[in-house]
Amino acid sequence: MNEREETTKRHQEESLKQLEAFWRITTPDTFRKLYTHSPEPFLAPCEFYPLRLIVQGAGRTFGVLPQFLPFGRVVGVGGFYGFYVTPETAQGNLPVVYWEEDEMYMRPIASDFDAFLRYCLLVGRYEMEEDWPDAEGDWQEAEDLQTLLEVLNIPQTLLQGDPPRNETELYERIVRLDPQSALSLCHLGCVHRAQGNTEHALDFYYRASEACPWFGDIPYLIADIYRDKGQWERAVQHYWSIVQTPLPLCTRTMNWDLGEDHPEADIYEVAADMLNQLQKHATSEMKASPLWRAVTQEDPYDPDVREALGNLYCDQNELPLAEKEYLNALSLCYAERGQQPLRLYDALIGLYERTGQSREAGLTRHDRLLPRTLL
Repeated sequence: MNEREETTKRHQEESLKQLEAFWRITTPDTFRKLYTHSPEPFLAPCEFYPLRLIVQGAGRTFGVLPQFLPFGRVVGVGGFYGFYVTPETAQGNLPVVYWEEDEMYMRPIASDFDAFLRYCLLVGRYEMEEDWPDAEGDWQEAEDLQTLLEVLNIPQTLLQGDPPRNETELYERIVRLDPQSALSLCHLGCVHRAQGNTEHALDFYYRASEACPWFGDIPYLIADIYRDKGQWERAVQHYWSIVQTPLPLCTRTMNWDLGEDHPEADIYEVAADMLNQLQKHATSEMKASPLWRAVTQEDPYDPDVREALGNLYCDQNELPLAEKEYLNALSLCYAERGQQPLRLYDALIGLYERTGQSREAGLTRHDRLLPRTLL
């Protein structure tokens, strides 16, 4: 290693320390290796941000969840890749998620950073194969890519053989490389359901639920099967799970191939509507919850309703529930004029300080000062 390379390495190591101080986490070893090897990594479909930009808050926007730590943009599509960090996920491998910046939705991509790199290789080949004349990819210099794989200890075999022929084969390969890939497990469940194999579909959905219990789409997929079977109590149980999930962690029904007669709506909206329709099958405990009233008798998309519910939970010392409602309210009003978004940021900061969540408190303070994009 020459003097210039040594200087670059030292600079990257210092930048990694600054990043960890900003994020207040210990980054995965492979993440550190990636940036030590390359100041500006690229592995389609992810264009990684330089460390200096991440430390400056690249990818963070007014209204983004403080649990989301962006590290790169999606090539040609928009949106961000990043870690999803909560007190629970911080105890193990950090899951990687995709943040849809226009819709403000988040969905899981990989169970950890190593799995995410394997995901990039598979998806990169699948999406860019038509640009690979004679198996020489324009999207990534072959020699640089091989060197990168050696540094990261990723099998070269991922670049060999034919790419996936269709989306089903792509999801199957991702699951083989990342058994905790909730997104691929859900898609494979949809394939089985389309073929009439609902029990196999449920197996895939429940596996996905174990991998990502925080992702609201999974109980929706399960509930829809029980609704179709007429097993109303089970359906209500899973619709109830959805409305206990923060709004930004629920996407849209059109993201899942469940047939032509499937509704096109927000998954949270469908869950609230179904709870209204199936009230007689709900438990007394559900109906006694303040959340039940908010989603069945009021407008669950009214930020005032969600803020008031957050205040109620805060007064009752139900702080995890209060956090969800403040995040819900913020996601619904972040682009509006007035003081409510700032008031919600202040409520979250106070809550995080009260519970000793210094990382979330620090990022929330940072985000509160970001420019606002008003409607």
